[in-house]
Amino acid sequence: MDTARLEGLGLQVREDAAGTEAVLDLESSPLVNPVTRAFIPEVIFQVMGDRLIPISPAAVVGLAPILVGALSDVADIEALLADAFNEHIFHVQRRSAELQVLGLTPKVDPDTLELSTVVQDGDLAVTLVADRLGNFRVARVSRGGEDMPNGNGHTLELSEFRERAALTGYLAALFGEPAARPQPAPVGAGLVRFGDIVEKFGAEALVPPRSGLELLAQLQVQGRPYRFAAARVAGRTFRGLLAGAKGKVWAGRFELDEFPGIVRMVAELLKVPPEAVRLVGPDAPQE
Repeated sequence: MDTARLEGLGLQVREDAAGTEAVLDLESSPLVNPVTRAFIPEVIFQVMGDRLIPISPAAVVGLAPILVGALSDVADIEALLADAFNEHIFHVQRRSAELQVLGLTPKVDPDTLELSTVVQDGDLAVTLVADRLGNFRVARVSRGGEDMPNGNGHTLELSEFRERAALTGYLAALFGEPAARPQPAPVGAGLVRFGDIVEKFGAEALVPPRSGLELLAQLQVQGRPYRFAAARVAGRTFRGLLAGAKGKVWAGRFELDEFPGIVRMVAELLKVPPEAVRLVGPDAPQE
């Protein structure tokens, strides 16, 4: 990007070992950190081609780059930056409210304005962090205080979980015990088989459109343990997860009418014949 072009837009341009930086003076219309209530008087951008990427202070890092091509003056940059910053604050507030509804504690870093929370399930602790658009990813997974490998980076849509138990169940299925095979829940400890439901209520009983519905199946595929979890999103749409001893294998949505069944779906995902997939009952002996 031509230095004269940037200076013509009202930016201060400087060169350092990392490349070209552009400084935007916000003294006349500063951004306000909503946590500390402190003013943000200037923003530093890294110049990458025709893009201005916010790199300082920490509160603006990660905001969307600003394309220089269509800008006419510094007011355009200020407006785009303010829009992106305010959108981030909106997502922080929105997601914080959703976390509180789930009974989780939202934490906002006063410097970076990064929203995070910790989901605890027994000795399993999963740290979720939201990006500038409110999308959550798994930032840390620990069990008994020890970090688990290959746990970071998994993304999830928080709004799909209407109750805390649904979220903790999903994460427990995703990051279950790193044992040689899944550990079954003891019979009589609140476990309900679908066969029991059909037997007691009949196959024609209906589940209301807005009722939550979750399933967890344990499987063995060629001697390896897997967990298949599914939770109703709305109507006949479900969110599914297949996890093995090393973590997630697959996650996605599916329509109930198109679902081929657990065995067939797992066989297709793992590219094995259906006879290689075996559902393991909670009280069945493990091989």
